[in-house]
Amino acid sequence: MHVYYKLGLLLIFLLSVSISHTNAAPAGSEEANPLEDYSDDDYSDTTTGEESPETAENRLMPQSSSTSTTTTFRPIFNIPRRSNHVLEPSCPRNCLCLEDFKFVQCANAHLTHVPLDLPKTAAIIDLSHNVIAELRPEDFANLSRAVEINLNHNLISSIDKDVFQGSERLKRLRLANNRLTKIDPNTFAAAKELTLLDLSNNTIVQRLDGSFLNQPDLVEFSCVNCSWTELPEQTFQNMSGLEVLRLNKNDFKQQINTKAFSPLTKIIKLKLPELEQQNIEELCGLLTSIDTISFLHFDISCYEFVLGTPFNGSLIYPTEPPLKGTSEPPSTVKPVVTSTPAPPRSANRNRAKMENSTELVKAGILSSETSTSGVSVEPPAENQTNQVQISQEAINTLLICIMVLAVIGIVIGLICRQDIGGIKTKCCRTSKPEPKDQVHPTEEIPLNKLA
Repeated sequence: MHVYYKLGLLLIFLLSVSISHTNAAPAGSEEANPLEDYSDDDYSDTTTGEESPETAENRLMPQSSSTSTTTTFRPIFNIPRRSNHVLEPSCPRNCLCLEDFKFVQCANAHLTHVPLDLPKTAAIIDLSHNVIAELRPEDFANLSRAVEINLNHNLISSIDKDVFQGSERLKRLRLANNRLTKIDPNTFAAAKELTLLDLSNNTIVQRLDGSFLNQPDLVEFSCVNCSWTELPEQTFQNMSGLEVLRLNKNDFKQQINTKAFSPLTKIIKLKLPELEQQNIEELCGLLTSIDTISFLHFDISCYEFVLGTPFNGSLIYPTEPPLKGTSEPPSTVKPVVTSTPAPPRSANRNRAKMENSTELVKAGILSSETSTSGVSVEPPAENQTNQVQISQEAINTLLICIMVLAVIGIVIGLICRQDIGGIKTKCCRTSKPEPKDQVHPTEEIPLNKLA
């Protein structure tokens, strides 16, 4: 019986040390540090403190500091605890929220405007293939954790320049296949970390003076089929950080102002429509950081051309035959197929391949791989283990049962250790009964006492 007593004491000891002293913690003390780099820790499953439901009005209202305190328990077993005052993020109607509301999929949802109840934890927002016609200032207000927004294939005709004021961490913005006609140079200035911008397939009016955008940190810019007919000299003046530029399918009539590319000292990948031989030679001499320039039917190795190889000898043609119905290269360029591929001009060629292969950075937020189309790809089934989720109520019930068993063990141990009310003798021990059929020997009488 001493075993039950010791076992009960052991269980009581484990339960007593599992919960530390309760401390009063101010609400909001566990907020993420805004100066920390973007990581998965920045996205907690819930938001601390009491908050009103997500609407356009309370997004614009400043958040008041709360002086209320909450009692926090810190078990050494790391048992998850959820406050009753925490509101779960809500998913917009006709949308799909994955990865703990970090990936919001609203493609093909027939949306006419951006939902105002997007969860604040959203990191990747896919709003492509809808009928959104306008972007308003409150659409992305306070969505400071968004790193990618996909608005391809909509009906957007205008963008308010204050739309991205609250998107400090936005890195990739896709606005292809819309109805944009005019872009203010400071439209995306609030998104200071913006590195990729796609405005392809929009009829955008080109600025005749000043830079097209004031984005010095922009790395990749695409304006394919934007109805551009010329490039003013100051087009890329405030876009000096560009490394990838795509301007193909614009009608420059085989002539282009090569001085417009002078600020692009970091360019490593350039795709242009068909140009005259003179313009191509000027570009190779101007852009010292680039290896090859891509055109519709061929590429040119600026490395070989600068080293003295003739123009026709610097051309690189695709290995696959051209499709039927395609036009021939410009008349000024004589097609000469090089027998051996051109050696790399520098390490920039490998760098361009690496940049192209890692175009969609996961930013450390998704546990499953995400393709460029926004579709989540789950890992193989053999790598997943069978996991059963246990609710907090079940864990609390289990702890109460363990504590009750511990108390019962201690009571049994105390009763059997000390005879309280004779219970120890009655329950724990039994006396040996005397035999009923025992025959006592006859008593012997001394002879001197006989009468």
